[in-house]
Amino acid sequence: MVPLQFYHNVDTVGAGNDFKARVDIVSIEETVAVVRVLEEKWGGRIDFTDYLLLLKIGNEWKCVAKAYNQNSDTIQK
Repeated sequence: MVPLQFYHNVDTVGAGNDFKARVDIVSIEETVAVVRVLEEKWGGRIDFTDYLLLLKIGNEWKCVAKAYNQNSDTIQK
């Protein structure tokens, strides 16, 4: 059920005026990279962190996997 709620939230909640994001390169080696995206105040209240796995295919970087964590103090009970 959690994945369905995630997609529902992505489809129905806009970023909002206070949304901020920062991209950090955690590691890069030839054709593979791990990127961390810190996001604050999605929809005005949700903070989370994305970890993205990227592969360089040809001359383009492609995201091939994603894992994320919603900060526990922003989860509605």
